[in-house]
Amino acid sequence: MTYRAYRRCPNCGDTMQDFRELEGDAEKAAAEEVLRPVLEGHPFVAKDYHRCARPGCRRIQRKDHWRTGATLPEES
Repeated sequence: MTYRAYRRCPNCGDTMQDFRELEGDAEKAAAEEVLRPVLEGHPFVAKDYHRCARPGCRRIQRKDHWRTGATLPEES
């Protein structure tokens, strides 16, 4: 079963968007790096976060608290 959630996305004009699980080691590592400042010493657990599925959006946020999140850097 594929995980999908319909959540508020601040990066998409504060609209409701589909979110998906973080995929692959590179995406999880990038998420951990950008979230480090908001984790306040707590460990990063990839399954607690999801990513906006709207094309072009790079928002990642906690599944249980949409305000706790960050934007992934552009892919190089």
